[in-house]
Amino acid sequence: MSASQALIEPKGPKGSWIAGNLMEYRKDPLGFLTELQTKYGGVVKIRFGPQKMYVIYDPMLLKEMLITKQDQFIKLKAFQEARLFVGDGVATSTGEKHKRVRKLIQPHFTRAHVQLYAEQMADIVDRELRTWKPGEHRMLTEDISNITFAIIAKTLFSLDGHEHSRSIREPYELINRMCAERMRSLVSVPLFVGTAKNKAYKSALEALDRAVYDIIKQRRLNPAIGEGDLLSVLLSSKDDQGNGMTDQELRDELMIMFIAGHETSANALSWAFSYILKQPEVERKLYEEWDRVLQGEAPTDADYMKLTYTQNVLWEAMRLRSPSFFTGRSAINDVELGPIKIKKGQSVLFSPYAIHHNPAYFPNPESFIPERFEDDYVKRIPQFSYIPFGGGPRGCIGNHFAMLEMVIALCMIGQRHRLQLKAGHPPIEMEPLMTLRPKDGIEVLVGSR
Repeated sequence: MSASQALIEPKGPKGSWIAGNLMEYRKDPLGFLTELQTKYGGVVKIRFGPQKMYVIYDPMLLKEMLITKQDQFIKLKAFQEARLFVGDGVATSTGEKHKRVRKLIQPHFTRAHVQLYAEQMADIVDRELRTWKPGEHRMLTEDISNITFAIIAKTLFSLDGHEHSRSIREPYELINRMCAERMRSLVSVPLFVGTAKNKAYKSALEALDRAVYDIIKQRRLNPAIGEGDLLSVLLSSKDDQGNGMTDQELRDELMIMFIAGHETSANALSWAFSYILKQPEVERKLYEEWDRVLQGEAPTDADYMKLTYTQNVLWEAMRLRSPSFFTGRSAINDVELGPIKIKKGQSVLFSPYAIHHNPAYFPNPESFIPERFEDDYVKRIPQFSYIPFGGGPRGCIGNHFAMLEMVIALCMIGQRHRLQLKAGHPPIEMEPLMTLRPKDGIEVLVGSR
């Protein structure tokens, strides 16, 4: 802050005496977050119960928090509920532990290393598509989730996704919904209280733990399996004292990779199809690109940079329906962000979903226009006005991985099948849980190209 710039207290909605703005958020999270930006501008003060928080929409303030002063913040304390199941892995840990683990994992997610996974990704998509038959109805969102889970399982952990999908994804579905509900509650019933919901929640957590710990046990017994994959690197790593990772630490890293790694990509890809299915001109342009670039062959890493319109379709889907719609940081010291002062322990929130709907950066923001990303458009708008993978040192480590797998899956599905929404399909609504997903899924009729 310059010497001439005075500190201010941002404005915001008053809310109720006890709950503050929590009920408004619970009723319509996405509408609430977007309306705050429209009414109050770049930074807004809100209150959830007794906790005063700030919501930032100004890209310059976001850059200051996520890069310039990133050492003054940690992952949002208000989201600690999620650590019950994702644990203390690379996405949630702090300080030296976070730096050590990220340094271990990072090499497996560089653009150069991710390219090595392309053939495996294409093989997995091919295997899944062999079960699709023209004329049948399929739950597209479930199929896409199967694909992204299988890709994570095989490429990073040398596992067959089909063998582990049910044991991991089924309990996660319950946890996902209940965790989102608990995070939006003014007061959550402690898990030691034996309510029916708590019992179901704890049972799902235990099932998830059993599945992941069994994977770790089997790999410790058979270390030659998957030599060189991410799990083998984690198993062989040592800290400065020569100690390896405990089963608990390994569990936390696997959990975040399985859950965050497959669900966000599945949601983004599903949202992309939700727009393609309703816009014949977008579909036509995709077919033209696939025919021209791929000529009937499966996409490879060498094709990736040539598939520019396919990438733009995905960028636009993630703009309109950002899988990570709401996150934030907590201050570890008193700190100034631009004209506002954040006290130690206070939370600063930001919503990629709302920021991506700002007409100042994205004219006609409610329309699906992949062409808006042509000619390096993102480089011509303020940094942090488009953040589908977050930003700064704690940005998504798997952004290159996610884009490659989504491009490959989108191309291969579209090359083989022309999909249509099931007749009488209801409008595809948004469901903001831990991530933003299509509510009740997307059901399609499979046709031949």
